[in-house]
Amino acid sequence: MPKTYCYITKKHGGIFIDCSYDPDFLEVLKGHVPPNHRRYDPDLKQWWIHELFAKQAIRDAKVFFDNVMEV
Repeated sequence: MPKTYCYITKKHGGIFIDCSYDPDFLEVLKGHVPPNHRRYDPDLKQWWIHELFAKQAIRDAKVFFDNVMEV
């Protein structure tokens, strides 16, 4: 099984999540963060989460990924 990773960067009124692909994580993230409070950039393969839901998104990431690095 490949190593999983997740980088979290706080800026622009929320957090950016750059992580390895995990469909289960995405399902949970989308369940916890309403569509108008999240955005995906397909070019960067990165999620932006509004600060109102940042703590929950970080908790979710820590459940699904081996390495969560907050930078």
